[in-house]
Amino acid sequence: MVWTVLNDCDDKTTLPNYLKDLYSREPQQVDSLLSTLINPYDTKNALDVEKCLWVICGGQKPEDFTRIIKSNDRSVICGLVWDANFIAYRCKTCGITPCMSLCAECFENGDHEGHDFNMFKSGAGGACDCGDVEVMKPCGFCSRHGPKSAKNFREIPDDVTLMVNLVVPKLIDFLLYKLEDATRDKPNKMDRGDEEVAKLLLQLCEMGDITRNVVAKGMLQVRKNSLSESKVLFKGEASKQSIHKYSVIRRQSSTENSQPPSLPDSAIQNISDGEGPPLQSVADSILSLPGPSKDCDLPYLGYEEEQKTVLETLLDLLIELKFPQYLVTLVLSMLQETDYKQQFMEAFCSRYAKIANLLTHRFEPDEDQKLCNRLVHASVQLFSNENLTFKMVQNNNLLSIIVSALSDLISRTLIKVDHDTEDNVNSKSLFVVNCNHDIISHHRYWPVVSDFHNLLSHSKIATHFLGEAALIRRWMGILTHFTGMNKNIRHLIVHIPYESVVYQYAYSTEIEASSHIMTNLLSVCTSPAESDHIRLVLSECVRALRSWFRMIQVQIVKPFLEPLNGEEFTPSGPIPRHEITFHLPLHRYLAGFISQAINYCGMTLEEVLPSEEVLWCVMEHVLRIQVGIGEILSGLWVRNGYSLRSQEEFYLQGQYCNQCVDLDIFLLQVCVMALDSDLLLTTLLQRYKLDSWFKFGDFASSTQPADTDVQQALVESMLNLILQLVYQRMYMGLSEERMVHLEVVTKLTMGDFTHSQLTDNLPEKPGISELTELFDEVLSKVSDYKQPTNESGQLTQGIYALKPDLWKSEFQPLHVMLRGSYKRGYQLAMDKYKGWYQSQNKTKVQGLWPPFRTPLALNPQCKPLYRILHSRTLHAMLFTVLYKAMRETETVNDNMIYLTFYLIDLCVDAPEDITTPVLERGSLKPDITVAEQEDGTVPQAIVKCILFLQEHRHLPTLYKGKAVEQRVQELCRKLISSPHTFIIKPDQYTLQDVTEALLLMCNSRLQPPLFARLYNAAKQLSLTTGIGTAMYDKKTHMYHIQQVLEQLPPHRYKMINLLIYYLSTLVKEELATLDQICAVYVPEGVDPTAFSSIIRCYDWIFRVRKRHSDTLESMFDIKYKSDRIVKNAYQCVMGTSLVQCMYEIRKKLAQIDFSQSPGSSNAYTTHNGVSAISKILDKLSERDQNNAKLLRSLERADASTPDRSTSPCSTSEAKRKRAKERQAKLLQQFASKQRIFEAQMEAENPISFVEEETNEAKPTYSCIICSIDSVNTEMRPIATFVLCQPASLLLHCTAPDTERAIMDDRFEDIPTLHSTLHDHYTTLKMLFSSGSTWQGIGQRAQPGLHVQSCCHYLHVECYKTYSDSQRSRSTDPLHNPLKGKELSCPTCRRLSNTVLPLPPEPFFKPYSPTELKIPVSPATQIPLPFTHSCLDKSYQSSNPINCLGCSSHKLHNKIKQVIQQAPIDLVNATILKATKTPYYNSVEQFVNSLEDYYKKYVEQKTLSQQDILILSLHTTLQCELIERNNNLTTDLECSRKYCTGRLISVLATQSNMLIECHSSNELLLELIHMLNSGGPGVGAPSKQPAGGPKLPLVLQEPSWLLLKFVLFSKLQIDWENFVIVVRLLFTLQSMRALHSVVAKFSHDEQLAWNYKKNSSECDDFQALLGVTCGELSRLGIHATVGEMDITSYVWSLQSIEANLQALCVPLLREAVLLGHHMYEKPLPASTPGSSELAHLAAWLDLVPSSSNSSSSLTTAKVLNLPRDVLLKFSCDLVSQLPLPRDMPHSPLTEPLMPLVMNWGRPRLLTLPRLYGKLYLHYRHVKCKVCRGVPHDPALCLVCGQLVCVRSQCCQWLNTGECTKHAQKCGAGTAIYLVIMSSTVVIIRGERVYLWGSVYLDQHDEEDIDLKRGKPLYLSQTRYNCLNQQWISHSFDHTLKRWGWHQQQF
Repeated sequence: MVWTVLNDCDDKTTLPNYLKDLYSREPQQVDSLLSTLINPYDTKNALDVEKCLWVICGGQKPEDFTRIIKSNDRSVICGLVWDANFIAYRCKTCGITPCMSLCAECFENGDHEGHDFNMFKSGAGGACDCGDVEVMKPCGFCSRHGPKSAKNFREIPDDVTLMVNLVVPKLIDFLLYKLEDATRDKPNKMDRGDEEVAKLLLQLCEMGDITRNVVAKGMLQVRKNSLSESKVLFKGEASKQSIHKYSVIRRQSSTENSQPPSLPDSAIQNISDGEGPPLQSVADSILSLPGPSKDCDLPYLGYEEEQKTVLETLLDLLIELKFPQYLVTLVLSMLQETDYKQQFMEAFCSRYAKIANLLTHRFEPDEDQKLCNRLVHASVQLFSNENLTFKMVQNNNLLSIIVSALSDLISRTLIKVDHDTEDNVNSKSLFVVNCNHDIISHHRYWPVVSDFHNLLSHSKIATHFLGEAALIRRWMGILTHFTGMNKNIRHLIVHIPYESVVYQYAYSTEIEASSHIMTNLLSVCTSPAESDHIRLVLSECVRALRSWFRMIQVQIVKPFLEPLNGEEFTPSGPIPRHEITFHLPLHRYLAGFISQAINYCGMTLEEVLPSEEVLWCVMEHVLRIQVGIGEILSGLWVRNGYSLRSQEEFYLQGQYCNQCVDLDIFLLQVCVMALDSDLLLTTLLQRYKLDSWFKFGDFASSTQPADTDVQQALVESMLNLILQLVYQRMYMGLSEERMVHLEVVTKLTMGDFTHSQLTDNLPEKPGISELTELFDEVLSKVSDYKQPTNESGQLTQGIYALKPDLWKSEFQPLHVMLRGSYKRGYQLAMDKYKGWYQSQNKTKVQGLWPPFRTPLALNPQCKPLYRILHSRTLHAMLFTVLYKAMRETETVNDNMIYLTFYLIDLCVDAPEDITTPVLERGSLKPDITVAEQEDGTVPQAIVKCILFLQEHRHLPTLYKGKAVEQRVQELCRKLISSPHTFIIKPDQYTLQDVTEALLLMCNSRLQPPLFARLYNAAKQLSLTTGIGTAMYDKKTHMYHIQQVLEQLPPHRYKMINLLIYYLSTLVKEELATLDQICAVYVPEGVDPTAFSSIIRCYDWIFRVRKRHSDTLESMFDIKYKSDRIVKNAYQCVMGTSLVQCMYEIRKKLAQIDFSQSPGSSNAYTTHNGVSAISKILDKLSERDQNNAKLLRSLERADASTPDRSTSPCSTSEAKRKRAKERQAKLLQQFASKQRIFEAQMEAENPISFVEEETNEAKPTYSCIICSIDSVNTEMRPIATFVLCQPASLLLHCTAPDTERAIMDDRFEDIPTLHSTLHDHYTTLKMLFSSGSTWQGIGQRAQPGLHVQSCCHYLHVECYKTYSDSQRSRSTDPLHNPLKGKELSCPTCRRLSNTVLPLPPEPFFKPYSPTELKIPVSPATQIPLPFTHSCLDKSYQSSNPINCLGCSSHKLHNKIKQVIQQAPIDLVNATILKATKTPYYNSVEQFVNSLEDYYKKYVEQKTLSQQDILILSLHTTLQCELIERNNNLTTDLECSRKYCTGRLISVLATQSNMLIECHSSNELLLELIHMLNSGGPGVGAPSKQPAGGPKLPLVLQEPSWLLLKFVLFSKLQIDWENFVIVVRLLFTLQSMRALHSVVAKFSHDEQLAWNYKKNSSECDDFQALLGVTCGELSRLGIHATVGEMDITSYVWSLQSIEANLQALCVPLLREAVLLGHHMYEKPLPASTPGSSELAHLAAWLDLVPSSSNSSSSLTTAKVLNLPRDVLLKFSCDLVSQLPLPRDMPHSPLTEPLMPLVMNWGRPRLLTLPRLYGKLYLHYRHVKCKVCRGVPHDPALCLVCGQLVCVRSQCCQWLNTGECTKHAQKCGAGTAIYLVIMSSTVVIIRGERVYLWGSVYLDQHDEEDIDLKRGKPLYLSQTRYNCLNQQWISHSFDHTLKRWGWHQQQF
């Protein structure tokens, strides 16, 4: 019965009405019917969703029901949910949380004027927050949302929503069942109707709060009779059954994961026995393990009711199905309901661990990113409400859950790293993040990190987190795994096999997962009330660091070797010198919170400092990064590829510098303040490996070290680091405004930048507010804005430049050094500074020094930083640098000298009242347990053995037997047990015993053996020390040995040094030979020559220096008595002092006599470092009289000693003279080679050179290939590079002053030249013969061929050689910039694809003013070439052609002769083909190239060669006219690219070789006869041809007839004939124009003008006008009332003349330009007061030159024909018009008029000013090909068609829609605006180019792909530039970086 009722209700309204009626009587029956209609168990019948919708609407139309619900919508919050790629808005001014977003409708309806907002493309989806007071401020609400928008709505009757309440629960049950069914099958089988039902429920939610409330209540109901087996949940103590099921779950998940999880055995055993701790404790124990915990993702970490709600069930199914987008959208669409949102958050938080576990599964490509987007889409909507989220944190332990989930994710990525300690066999393993793991490389951790970041962005939650010690400890444990990741190992000999991008993942992971979290935490620690939180964080951070140090075996050891500075101990960690990592988040957390404590929380430095041991260990790792940067810049890591340089760039990048390098610098500054300065500087020297550089004396080896430049770079880097430690104030109380000012000025000193480049490089300092608030204010103060320019077609953007007056006071060179990567930025800044200085002083400066800037004020807590400036070690270091610079024993560059003097200046001005902070040893600073280092006594025992052998080497020895093994073992045991007290006595142990003991300890007790890492490198070195080996290879391999040694730990390096020194001494003193030594010391299986090579090169490898008697050994032997540099400056060291070194260096820099006092004016006349040094000397003199006394004695000694140095002027003059001599010698060599080459060419081509000698009068051309000057001959023709490209530019012309606005719906109806010609041709081809119609009209509707040239000449034979060589260079089509026949000109690099041969003889005789003598009538001053006065009487009476004169008669006879001789041309053509010269062959090849290029990109493939020739000439001429803006009196900037004259000659030459005669000759004959005799025309057919009548003359286009006559007449056209043809065609055009104008008259006006023709006052023109009006009126050709414009005026003679000239002048323009190129006659000059008609007609000799100045010249005066001729000619033309009565079967309904129109310049479409309107308009527009909304639409800017980009939907035969449309619309050229990215894309043939954007923001800057989302406005300048490049066909040579689209675009 139920099915009967359902089947009988076929009408959509019947069933709902029946159910409503039945419900009032039998409600249970309605439930039964609905259960049958919505039956999830029915597998045969699919659910009819549409019928369900009609039932819900209660019989109303869905549209009407939706309108009723929306009209009563009480929603306060918008809540519109969207998915990816949706355009939304974000207003920072209105937002409370950073995640707020608005839909486009709410944004446009709100008031955001002047706000900081951006438009963005949603990547993960979102929801509109309009109306939510927890997320955004009320000022940003739209008028429809917010608490104040609520209105009084009328109550909706219950019967309206009755069916909603009945049907929705059924639909929800149906959805759940189908989803459960999907979980039982494969997840991809989702075609069960669940998606349709979900969309229906979503549609109900979007209607309004009434229906949404019903759906939300249905979701919150407790579900009964669940169809799926509920999962067992863990509650309290874990039972055996729950653990068993949990194990099953984990085993199932492990099959899906890439890495199978596993619990520790002990934990599993305890749980399985029922005695273990709760599950949460188990998770904590797993997280505390040192290695990666594989099983931390627990399904549920909280309690859960046995009876689940529908929402909870749906969420479980969401997890099982991996969050399909349509379900995510559904559950988020009800978040406006308060109860629903709270319960949804609780369910989401309780299942968060299981949700996070989804990220560990395996995925198909790109599926993991989609899942991440969907998870973030859901969570960001939940966690944006601070109050509700804080409630979840308090009640549901949300923070602990997220930290646990993140820990589980990170633990799955860990890898074991064995720290390379060389000696430590007991080192523990360190587990760090594997950046190549899928979770890291695919950013799967991002959803969890994003949620954690969103939580901590709320101040309440961040404060709560800082108060939880357990959470902080677990968080620090996670950071431990980030510390030390992505370790780089230095490659010495072999380059890395491939460049890796893992470093990008490492940086993004640290920034997102560590730095951003630290920023949130520091932002709440801004007051003394947070001191306890900071202490807690620092305590846990130090604890984590201590644990990390234990893992990597960092320790403070007391060295057994004597330290360089004589201190008791020195920090020594196991950080290998060949390793570096840039990732130390634990160290940076320590630095960040110390800075926050002393700057914002009022804490003292003593309160927050860790112990001294911890500081030493921390300093080692941070210092390793700074040393590594110096090594990278010096080239030591060059074999590691570009990836390491990229890491250094990321580290110093402005955007991340505050979170990387600035924190590291501050941490080093903390170490400087707390640790011993001398010991710290000694450590710094050791880590830079500069011990040997700071020693005195010459190198012992005769060969200089190979790394001299490297050593200099390292010294410079070290000095720079010391300066940075003293100068930088980033984390020492620097104010926010000052920091922004400093960063902006620093960036601007390195160059001019756009607004976005400056904002992107603005660092975000943790712990302070947004810096962008001050940015614009600071930028306006310090910079000048420069408008963008588009010169030469190169696009620029608006840029900001530093104000010139700020260079003097604001240029900070040290900060530029810190921010400028690779020294590139510093060099750029110095160049700009030098330019400013020279502009200010009007002089050139050599060696300009940057200024010394005084450091900013310090936080009082940081005053101990100045202690380093009072270090005696620093003073000795500075003295050493200046001493070497003064003595020139080693090269010291200018930067080293500058940095040294800068440090001296800071030392002089450093304050003296400095107190050292006391390092407490409390809970914050636990002592580090000193780890055991190998066997610490073994190295000491080895050293003692070596020293014993060295001392007693002269004893009788050499290993003549075998030592007693027992005695050797006893010796080793005694040495190792007591190395300090045991003494080796010669009377007890022989040298052989000690040697055996030494070998035993080096090879067995040390692991790895002492020389293990050296054998491979030494082996390569030994191969290069033989006879005849290249010295370069030898030095290279010795340098490798040197680097391997210096990478060893210091104590190992010392042992090897001592041992090799001892062995080399044996060889030098001839106590042993190398063979004997190798036999003893080299193990078996190792080549002994390898070890011997190290001994031979000892002095070079170990940088041994010769110590002179008067010098010290090193800088550590300098014993300064004071810690003040003022006192140490005059102390004598090695016969000199610091003051004396400074004085000598100043004298060398100045090269002048400083006999005066330093304060004299002469001391400051130079502008290099002299002034700075003089000021420092003045300060030293003022502070201490001893310095002043020493300085005066130096000046007196210098004055008494004559200067014997060479004058700098003479030296520079000699250098210039030698340079000129070398230059002259090179020029002579080049000239000699050129003469030899020319002689060879003359021998190969003697004929052509003979011809050149006989044709001295002809012009010569220089070939750019062979550089030979020659004349152009037929046997050796000259050609020029040309580029031929199909062009349809002219077909897109519209009427003048007509705009095609893209946003106007009528723009497609605006006629273009192509559409008009196509319609005209379609009509005519049904009336006339196809051939004549095609020649007259059809040709004009086809794309043309544009030809342009660079006008560089070459021989045709040289072109063939050049083209072959160029095409053989690259065989890869993807990377070859040229393709097919394309070449680039070797001179100008412009693209070309063929060559145009130059005619050997002028094809057209050049114009001469004396050739044409036109008789002039004295009365009218009108030339009379066509009047009777110039005709013979006999000729007038005998020949019917009696009106045009003898000139036209001659032309008439020539044309007839050509027509009659057509059969003879066949024989001549055959002979010509057989006897072609190279010139004619090149002409034929050029024409064939035209055909090939034309047919390649034009759809019309059947065009003849004649069609292509005429189209080529017409297009080239018209494009030149367009580029000249139809003004022939102005010079064209790029006129040299047009080779039209030569093109005409070549095309005419080719046409003369054609057999057939063109029809244009017959049309000219007909025109001559019509004008002279008034007859029907000679040659007119007496009967209609088979193909139909020919197109009459009145419908022909005169301009095309002119071009056809020039090309195909086969006449030698001179100037006289050219003028005659132009006059004939101008007469025809004038009549056609007159007919077109008269046709616009009304019928009454035509009758009035017809009546005036009989008046006595009527002149010839008025009579002609009257006759024409009468003829057209008789035929009914006039304007109707509907066609007439309301504003049309009454036609007067002036208006008629103006219209006639507008239609006739274009013909004269083309004739003038054509005559200019053919006859080389200069273009007309502009004459004031004259009309264009006058000077064009005078130039063409149609009127005398005196008429050029006449502004009253009319069309009739130019015609100058008798009245009767004109009247008859007009009537004859009218009679040729096709009439409907004469063609009864034609489609004509009225007479067809000639197509005479005035067309404007082609222009691109008019775009709207605001890009947002364009984007929103085309967001839903469908593609005309696929009928769908494009995913990535593009708009053709030529025709306005919307196409699909990068889509398969519109491809046809593997050709993309954009490529196909380019062929159809632009003959291979198209200009697209990609809507989604605002980018203009250009297609030219097979190339594609990203041109840029025509939409710029308020700073005149692009926003490609809408990454910044700022409002964009149309840049008219750029759009005009794009339009100009289009109409000038200059894309190919203006744009450089083209790519190949492979027909797929």
